[in-house]
Amino acid sequence: MTHKTNRSRVLRRVGVAIAAAIAVSTVASTTSQAASKQSASKYGGDVKVAIGDTFPGFCFTNNPANSALMAVRTVYETLFEKTIGGDMIGLLAESATPYADLKTWDIKLRSGITFHDGTPLNADALKLNLDYATGQAAADQAFADAATHAAKATAFYTAFSATAVGRAALTGLGLADPTVAANAAANVGQVALLMALGIFAKDGALDKAAGLNALNFTVTAPSASYLSKAIGIGTSAAFTANIKKITKKDDLTVTLSLDRAQNDVESMLYASGRFVVRAPSQFTGARVATCGTGRPIGTGPFMTDENYTLVNTDTLAVKKNPKYWRKDPNTGDKLPYLNTITFTNIKESSQRAAAVRTGKYDAAYFSALGEGTFIQDLRKRKSILTEYKSGVEYYPSLWLNQAKANSPFKSKNARLAVLHCLDRVGYNKVRLKGEATIAKSLVGPKSIMYTTRGFQAFDVNLSKQYVAAWQAEAGNAGKTLEFTVPADTSTVSQRNNQFFIDQWAKCGIKVNQVIEEAAIIIAKAFNSGATSLATQNAYDAIGALLFEGTDVGFNLPFVLKSAWPAETAAANTVYNSTSSARIYSSAIGSILNLAKHNDFKVSQFFYDGQAKQSKAGAQASYIEGTAYLQTEGYMGSTVHGYYTMFMNKKRGLTNIGKLQLVKGKTQRLVTNWGIDWTGVQKKKG
Repeated sequence: MTHKTNRSRVLRRVGVAIAAAIAVSTVASTTSQAASKQSASKYGGDVKVAIGDTFPGFCFTNNPANSALMAVRTVYETLFEKTIGGDMIGLLAESATPYADLKTWDIKLRSGITFHDGTPLNADALKLNLDYATGQAAADQAFADAATHAAKATAFYTAFSATAVGRAALTGLGLADPTVAANAAANVGQVALLMALGIFAKDGALDKAAGLNALNFTVTAPSASYLSKAIGIGTSAAFTANIKKITKKDDLTVTLSLDRAQNDVESMLYASGRFVVRAPSQFTGARVATCGTGRPIGTGPFMTDENYTLVNTDTLAVKKNPKYWRKDPNTGDKLPYLNTITFTNIKESSQRAAAVRTGKYDAAYFSALGEGTFIQDLRKRKSILTEYKSGVEYYPSLWLNQAKANSPFKSKNARLAVLHCLDRVGYNKVRLKGEATIAKSLVGPKSIMYTTRGFQAFDVNLSKQYVAAWQAEAGNAGKTLEFTVPADTSTVSQRNNQFFIDQWAKCGIKVNQVIEEAAIIIAKAFNSGATSLATQNAYDAIGALLFEGTDVGFNLPFVLKSAWPAETAAANTVYNSTSSARIYSSAIGSILNLAKHNDFKVSQFFYDGQAKQSKAGAQASYIEGTAYLQTEGYMGSTVHGYYTMFMNKKRGLTNIGKLQLVKGKTQRLVTNWGIDWTGVQKKKG
């Protein structure tokens, strides 16, 4: 059953309004492409691909940068994929069926799929993946562990609620007013939960502050069981925070119960190609400790050796999966065609360009958002290279961190000063050789979020006025508006940053550059181990590509105040007593919000859009949300761009972008993570 068939059934059941809601983020229908007749298929061949990023690991909390994700996706697969026209089509999933209120969805898997370790992809495996990715597995364990601390929690609460100093300490732990007797039961339960999470550990911060061990109120926690299930807690938990509960419906179907109505669940479960499904054996049992560095085990067309260990973070070598489940829907060919692929990080753009130009590598990955000089040079060499490029649908943003200590961006004047000093035209001309598109909004004109309202134009004089306004604020007299930004270790990244650093200086703004490897920058910007909101994002400002495409599926989680709304009636949120939100909302609720704004109004605009039953209704809400983000200066954008792959003709790669997901539906040729290698053939070389 295809996704289209499933939608027809939904249309009959709940009417045109719901059918329109399903299509909110994918309203443009995919252009069906008749499969061109292929010459005889060619099996075999070893391929070398030059990328520009390292491999941070393979577990839930490891976030590979774009070109490294291309390699990771040869091993793992997603539930849904996006087509040329923007439709979400099931890959591992056969269908996604919403209920009338859009707060419950059934996800049905295709049958007959196995992981590389031979275990089946079924509802149990999918539920386990979702339980770990959402943090629900760890939450369930924490609540179970909390029950064992009930007696000690009661004793602690009784003792501390008896004195003014103790009551102040209880309030500091986030408990409800301890002077109100009706709050006692819930407060004791919360103390027990905090004990299970390790907050009451001996020699911990709370013990040192309140002398808990001397009072016999410390506990040995968290438990080993909790820690083994907490490996998924991080950005994936925040990204999927709207999922309250995952239930197995039958052997191939799970039911997702959501906190809010959501019309684009398929997009959430695609997550720009990042929401992959892992074999349970990779993240449970004996392999918990090596989930990130041991063998990645997926359902993909390629696999690593059984004894694989991540030692060299610059290389990933994969080989053909002989038991891969897919066939070409038009030719019936068993997939994949290639024998092996080796992906190698060649950080410097010039060296990567030389690698594919000289034929030492079959293919190489580039971004118009930073490598225009090299793209133009390679494009001229049509006799030896073939280019495959994406559309201009990637929208990097400058995120201004309001929470970091000593960051100036708590001030709107500081934010507007910086954003009005972005010379987009000059940057595109000098650094990108005109390969990018000048931003007029946070997103491109085809996005459902698009509006130019509130977007800051380049204006040096106006920027200087905002600098002066910032200096006139309390405590800023005589100070220089100053902040730090990170840059990757590549020369191109540093020089791109330097262009804006020099421009900001002309507006009276001083900027310092911190140089680190991209994988480290990602980890420090999305630091799920941070002890406070102020340390979740290590940088005052950061340029990051988190907006893309025509829908909001990937964009939305990054602009919310918190992934988990407050557990109050005012926030229109009712959680069950074992909700993961009780654990994670304060710790990582804002992990994806790089701007660290504290403005629920932003969230409300986008929540309203996701709940709408029509494209027009959703679009109106999203436009207001974008306009508000731009007007408040929470973030900005310089240029929008594309990604491209160059193939050396002598190396003989063919059939690129020809494999259809299902008959008549073709996957996008090139995306931010590169190309899909499942259908690629090698005729020679």
